[in-house]
Order: sequence, then structure tokens, then C-alpha cells
Amino acid sequence: MVGGIIGVGISASSGLPGKTTTTVKAAFSDVGAALQVGNDVKQNGSRIGRVSDLKYVNGQGVVTLELDGHVDVHSDARAAIFDQSALAKKFVELDVGSAGGAPLGHRIISSKRTVNSADLDQLLNVFDGRTRAALTSTVRQLGDGTTGHSQDLHDLLEHAPAILDDLGTTSAALSKPETDLPALLKSADQLAGALNGHEEQLSGLVKELGVTARAVSVDEGRPLQATLKQLPGTLSSARTSFDALDKPLDNVRATLKTVVPGARALGKATPDLRGVLREGRAPLNRVPWVSKTAQPAVEDLTKTVAYARPLAPALSTGLRDVALPLSVLARYSNEVVTFFQRVESMVSTQVSPEVHGARVGVGVEGLTTAAGSLLKDPLQGQDVYPAPGQADHERSQSPLNPLSGGN
Repeated sequence: MVGGIIGVGISASSGLPGKTTTTVKAAFSDVGAALQVGNDVKQNGSRIGRVSDLKYVNGQGVVTLELDGHVDVHSDARAAIFDQSALAKKFVELDVGSAGGAPLGHRIISSKRTVNSADLDQLLNVFDGRTRAALTSTVRQLGDGTTGHSQDLHDLLEHAPAILDDLGTTSAALSKPETDLPALLKSADQLAGALNGHEEQLSGLVKELGVTARAVSVDEGRPLQATLKQLPGTLSSARTSFDALDKPLDNVRATLKTVVPGARALGKATPDLRGVLREGRAPLNRVPWVSKTAQPAVEDLTKTVAYARPLAPALSTGLRDVALPLSVLARYSNEVVTFFQRVESMVSTQVSPEVHGARVGVGVEGLTTAAGSLLKDPLQGQDVYPAPGQADHERSQSPLNPLSGGN
């Protein structure tokens, strides 16, 4: 009896002794290294047998499928090698063909009607070496990161349905035209670029946010609740205060608008002012020496001004008296200058070395003088009171007078 039990145990992997089976063979161009004898044979996901043999014939892998019971397999049957798990365990999916078709018999399902094994390493072969290395590192780090977080994974899976519902709502919102997802992604990319290199600041911000959150949640959030209850009244008062600030802010705006030109001018003048202050150091440094040197003269001048102070009233009176004659003579300023020029010319004649003589002309009294100015001498062209600038232009109206105008 013991021997019988041992024999059943040894043959258990190949089915119970005496069990009816159907044998089918299928050819594959590539069965992969993971397909082994004893792997399941399935139909529509249900196990119907096992792989009983595997050999290579003429460069092709011929797999013998041992099906449980009597199974009708037709000539248009198909077979494929699929992955049963992520651990690369394989199984053969068998399609027995169309009902009513010709039976397959002892023929082998052609490799044209089979699907070869697709291993994970073949999928990864499409990536270059750097990508495969990075993917390997990612998987390794993911494994290291999930170590000891089984409860977190359990919580994630437990809340996954609600998360997926929210994700569906989010996806629907993102798919709407008004969302403008490309512009959103572009803005997110710009934001990520702006945050690049500021990881330490972000880490500190998150830590401070955690401290703030813990402070807000103290006493089960009761202080925050009390604050929120008072918030409407506070906001109403703040709104009134902000409305009262409108007029002062308008005044500030007008003031700033008035100040802007001056500030702009000050900005433009700043370089010149800087130059004056920089270059003025040398003369300013001499001011103390000049002041010290001029101090005796200033003291003497002070005494002189004190002595001359009694003369100020008389000088003021004299200036007032001279004002009228000077105002009359001011119109004849050119004639006054001409008079002194002619006096200098009159006495500039040099008779002998270091001896000068003066030219003197004799004026003959005319009829006007003899008649006591009652009669006008036709031979004279002078006006007794010529207008300013007219004396040199006086001419006699008589053709008998050979003299030109002037005195």
C-alpha cells in the first residue's frame, strides 16, 4: 500500500493513472527559456491540461500538450505561449478551432498558427544601455522604498477606488477644451524650471508648513474653529477700513505722481552731483586755509565799514541828487565819449620831441549872435539843442556855407 501511495505521488504531476487524455503537438519558432514541462495548458483562461514534452525539431520547438479527457481539436487550431505571472512562468493558451471542422488528428499545429513566447528581456532590448540601467535602478529603488511600507501599500489599495473616482473626475475636467491642457503643462514646466535649484528652500518651506499645520491642529482645532467663527465680522470691519483708505491712497497716488518728475530729475542729476562731490574735495580742502589767510583782511574791513558807517546817509543823499543829472546825461553818453576823444585828439599833436601842441579853431559870431537870436543866421547849420546823436549830422541849408555840420 505504501508503495502504491509513493507511485501515485510520483506520477501526480502527470495526472492520475489511467486517466483519459488527448495529446496535441504545436510547433513554435521560439518557445523561450521559461516554458517548462508541467506548465499549464489553458483554454479561455481555464486549465485543460499540461505541457508533457518539449523538444526541438529542425530548428523549431515542438511542444506536446496533454489535455485532460477527450478534447476535439480541429485543423484550424491555434496556440500561443503567454506569461502566467511577473516571475516569467509560462503557460500555453490553446484554441481548439472551429466546431464542425476537420479533426487535427496526429498532425502538428504549424508555427504559422502559433504565437511565440514574448519574454520581458525582449521587451527591454528596445532600450539602449543607459535606459536599461536607469530602469533597473528605478525598479531597485522602488523595491527599496517600499520595503517596510506594507501597511502604507495596504492603505493605498484600500483607498484606491475613491482615488480612481477622483482621478476620473480630474481626467474629465482636463479633457475639456476650456481647460487648455497644453498651456497648463507649459506653465507647469516653467514652474518646475523656476523651482529647479531651490530644493533646500522648498524643503525648509515644507518643514515650516508642517510646523504650522501642527500648530493649527492643536487642541483638536478648537482655536481655529473659534477664529473662523469670528472671521466674517473681522472681514466686514476690514472691508470698512479698506474703503476708508481709498481717499488717502488716492492722495498718495497724486503725491507720487507729482514726485515722479523730481525723482527722475534727481536720478539724472545724480551722476553730476556725484562728480561735483568727488571733484570738489580738493577746493573744499583749501577753504580752511583761505579762510585763515583772509581773516586779518576781513577784520580790517570790518573796522573800515564801522568807520564809514556815518558817511552812509550823506552818500545816499548825494546819490539821490546826482540821479536826475545822470538820467539826462545818459541819453548823451555817446556824445560825452566823443567829446573826450576829440579833446585827446586836439592835444595829441607833437610839435617837437616831448612837446605837444593843441589845435584851436576860431568861431566867428554870426548874425544870430549880433541880433540877439532874433534873427536866424542862414550861414549857420547848428541846432543849439540837438537831439541825442544828431549833432554830427547838422547841415546848413544855405549853399553859401562851406562848413560841414558840427560845432
